[in-house]
Amino acid sequence: MGSGEWLLAVIGAVAAQPPQCPPRKVTLGERRSALEELLRQSGLAYGTGAQDEAVELDPEAGPGARAFAHFTAGLVRLCARAAALSHAPRFAAGTATEEGVRARRAQLVAVLAAVGGEGESAARLFADPLASPNPLEKLAVKTAVRLSRRYLAEGGPFAGLPLHNGLCAIEVRCCATVALGAFEHGRISPAAAALAARAALAWRANLVELLAGLALSQENGAALERGIEQVIRSQRLPVREARRLRRALGQPRPVEQIAPELHSEALRRFMLTQVLLAALVDSKFEPGEVAYVDRLAAALGVNAGAVEGLEREVEAFYGEHRDALAALRRAETPEGLPHALTTRLESIVLDNLDRLLQEIRETRELGELLAKATAGGTLTAAEKAKVREQLLDLAKTIPALAIFAAPGGLLLLPILLKLLPFNLLPSSFVDPPPPLRALPEPRRKSG
Repeated sequence: MGSGEWLLAVIGAVAAQPPQCPPRKVTLGERRSALEELLRQSGLAYGTGAQDEAVELDPEAGPGARAFAHFTAGLVRLCARAAALSHAPRFAAGTATEEGVRARRAQLVAVLAAVGGEGESAARLFADPLASPNPLEKLAVKTAVRLSRRYLAEGGPFAGLPLHNGLCAIEVRCCATVALGAFEHGRISPAAAALAARAALAWRANLVELLAGLALSQENGAALERGIEQVIRSQRLPVREARRLRRALGQPRPVEQIAPELHSEALRRFMLTQVLLAALVDSKFEPGEVAYVDRLAAALGVNAGAVEGLEREVEAFYGEHRDALAALRRAETPEGLPHALTTRLESIVLDNLDRLLQEIRETRELGELLAKATAGGTLTAAEKAKVREQLLDLAKTIPALAIFAAPGGLLLLPILLKLLPFNLLPSSFVDPPPPLRALPEPRRKSG
């Protein structure tokens, strides 16, 4: 899951049975309304996805993997729906040929790739989806890597945290915007895709600010704030984007200053829904959270009845789709390890892998001990001390590895062993390893 081959299989399933075009080409406003309705019905408006027939999963797959798979399928199906509503030629009746399926698959890949910053290549593929050779597989791999890095919750330290689902939902809306434009005009505009990406970044920053404000209203808001920081760190965002989101987290503005920037009804509804989800997901609705939601609603011009309607809508969706709720609620972090240290170590190893492996190769004793631990052996107290000492020596060349000097830092060793490509350690030391609780009832206002 999360590979280019897997993504192409999901897209191919949707391309083989695309949605039917309506009898007439509807207006842009009608198309947007239709996609909004699809977002709510599918759960994509909440950053997750309902069960999708295009996805076949191992029965043992966990909730996080299931949610990601259905989220991705829903994302592809949304783009196909935008094409059908736009009466795109490749999606019209009578194109159920092998060539038609290939063309639709290529154009759907192109839309997803354009959202991921591959505007020029995506534009070429969209314009000539049957060209040979074409960048289809390369773009599919890049897109799959991006989606899985940001949104695959299984095993991720950010799984189950509210911001994670909000970012998924923003990805969906950005894809819908690009898809509507591409299938309306018959081409992908790299400039328009870049503009949509900048708008999505503004949405992300606004969402972080609102969730940070919610954290300030909670009795134990520090936990939500740490979770938001984990999500930002775990996604390994471009530096400027990460800096902007961290600034939004550290210096959130009052909701009265944020509200004027939320220009559309869809954007206001989205932000209010995400704040409600963040408040409801821990099965408590504290007085401070109630007051914050009411204050946000007032700033957005949303009356109490509409807020209650959103609460019932969220409750109804997660009541029907329990897998989605399980993924939202489940944080699959290594038990006993501080979240921040874990995600920081992962980032350090991935960013410095070549240098780290070179140092391990040249440090014979460290390589031997890591090989022993990876092969299932138990390190003695003295050996653990040597590992820690030599890891700290590595910090002289990779300063960020001084993380092992933190209290309990050696507890991160299993994470390091998991991230290292073991076959690249000294070959003489390599041995084969031995063989929901439901959402709370929405509040009801009296009278």
